[in-house]
Amino acid sequence: MTVDQVFKTGGFRVHGQVKIHVDPGPGALLLTHEHGLNPLDLDCVVVTHCHPDHYTDAEVLIEAMTQHTTKKRGVLIGSPSVLQGTEKFGPAISRYHQSKVAEVVTLQPGTTYELGDLKLEATPTQHSEPTTFGLKFHSRNGVVGYTNDTQYFDGLEDNFRDVRVLVANVTRPLGMRIRWHLCTDDLIALLKRIRPELVVMVHMGMLFLRHPPAKEAARIKEETGVEAVPGYDGLRVIMEEEITVKRPIKQPSLEDFAKRVPKFVGGE
Repeated sequence: MTVDQVFKTGGFRVHGQVKIHVDPGPGALLLTHEHGLNPLDLDCVVVTHCHPDHYTDAEVLIEAMTQHTTKKRGVLIGSPSVLQGTEKFGPAISRYHQSKVAEVVTLQPGTTYELGDLKLEATPTQHSEPTTFGLKFHSRNGVVGYTNDTQYFDGLEDNFRDVRVLVANVTRPLGMRIRWHLCTDDLIALLKRIRPELVVMVHMGMLFLRHPPAKEAARIKEETGVEAVPGYDGLRVIMEEEITVKRPIKQPSLEDFAKRVPKFVGGE
């Protein structure tokens, strides 16, 4: 999907008193403009790990956040590989761009950072990039969780028991799991243990073209009782006393696209 962009890879934004862009991969800047958002009003950019579908637009958003690099403002949050580099990964953000923000923060599982009315808490993952962290955003209206890229592991549910909304990276449908990632069946197992009010499915891969996300979302709700929506670009979730979901008018044409890429999705 990083290349074909049926499901977009621009990450997502969290708005409280401050505005945060999380994991701005390919397309993040253009999608920001397309959906009426302003990259100049960002207060924070978060890059959770050193894979290009999570970081490629981060530097240009840093330039926006710093008013075209004319003001030393905003916060850059990243994992050790993103900011310092490790033996195999990174750094993903240049020293030049790191020097332009007001603060650079390294997060690892178990650490927290407070910004405006939000507290960010890093959670453990099991992913091929070992410094990857998930997130919880603590706000006055409750907690939003983000699994990030991870395979299912004992204890994953302990990190998200208190969330109202879960943003879940679900790479494959049904039980078609691959190492380091969640499939729909893994998500169902997780939801049965944590029972959020809403789950938003993102990071969906090519096999979802044969098993449409809307059908998988319906199956999730049937088996868990948790409201589930595919995280198509333009989706907005407003978390107040009640949770409101505003779906984008434009939906991907999955059937047409699947016909163009049969080599990827086969006959599963």
